Amino acid sequence: MENGLNAYKKLLENPYNPIYFSFLFFLVFILVVYIIYLKVIVPLKKKHENEKKKLEIDNLRIIGAFSESDPNPIIRTNIKGDIIHFNKSAYNLFGIKQDGKINLHKIFPELNYDFQKEIENGSNLQTDLTFGGKHFSVYFYGIKTLSMARIYFIDYTERINNEQRIIESEQKYRALTFYLQDHLETEKERIGLELHDSIGQNLYLVKMKLNSCNDCDAFNRSLIEVNSTLDSTIAELREILFNLKPKVLEDLGVFDAVTVLSENLSKNFSVNGTVEYIGNPVRLERKAELYLFRIIQESISNILRHSKATEYHIQFVFSKKLIKVLISDNGVGFEPESVSQYKSYGLLNMSERIKVLNGRMKITSSDEDGTVLLFELPYEAI
Repeated sequence: MENGLNAYKKLLENPYNPIYFSFLFFLVFILVVYIIYLKVIVPLKKKHENEKKKLEIDNLRIIGAFSESDPNPIIRTNIKGDIIHFNKSAYNLFGIKQDGKINLHKIFPELNYDFQKEIENGSNLQTDLTFGGKHFSVYFYGIKTLSMARIYFIDYTERINNEQRIIESEQKYRALTFYLQDHLETEKERIGLELHDSIGQNLYLVKMKLNSCNDCDAFNRSLIEVNSTLDSTIAELREILFNLKPKVLEDLGVFDAVTVLSENLSKNFSVNGTVEYIGNPVRLERKAELYLFRIIQESISNILRHSKATEYHIQFVFSKKLIKVLISDNGVGFEPESVSQYKSYGLLNMSERIKVLNGRMKITSSDEDGTVLLFELPYEAI
């Protein structure tokens, strides 16, 4: 037993023991690996991280440069939701100030994001909100590597307004269609009553007078009455035909047709109307003359029915490029902005007819100065 222990002792004391060589080799190997790690791998890893960070910073600068010129608001926040950057559009629209930290929730309570969670998950979220009368689609992008979020605000207010305008236009034109149809039926009924009550009755009276003549003296007396009745009937028939389609409009043009219309109305109503022109009167295309005449006819009708005016004035201005028509009265006036488009079908009808001619209509009105309507038609559009 003692001999065996001595043998092990001698083996351990022997410097050439292979165990010592193995252990020494292991230590040298560990040292070499550590040196390689320390001198090669660590610098490479640090260099990679620095390059990655630099690339991210460069990308961030590029994105920041683009965001500054972006017309839509862009905001960046940290994991707490504090605003760390915003572009000029965000400043102008939302009034965000540079000094001090502002949490996004204070400006937009509707954006109740869990910023830390969404950023760590790299989430892409979309929602809609309204701010200051504008409509926005909000896009949230979580950037985990930078511990931040980018929030884009895409303004689609104009699209909403266009859609609303389309809906309103459809309602307006549908109402105008019903109005014109009702107006057409009313005119048919009015013409029928006029033909029956005036011309029909007058012709019946002529027949009765002729049948009642038994002698020459009675016949002569009836003949005078018959002639008078026929003259009245012819005058009424001419007025009806003029209202339907003035022959003077085709023969002489819109200025003369409006002049005759004004003279007839001045005789039948207690309103004094005058018509004049500046420049050299020109003839228009047939459809344009008819449309312009109907517009002026509608304007005078509105004056007689609503303005309580005692006089009105119509002026044609013939220039090289435009025909202008100014219609003014001394009536009570009204507020053009307060007139509902869905109820003032007369104004709507006039406006649509002038648009067909590529013209424009302008209205100014007040209780003190009455109402002035201006119609402008370009020659090249006629």
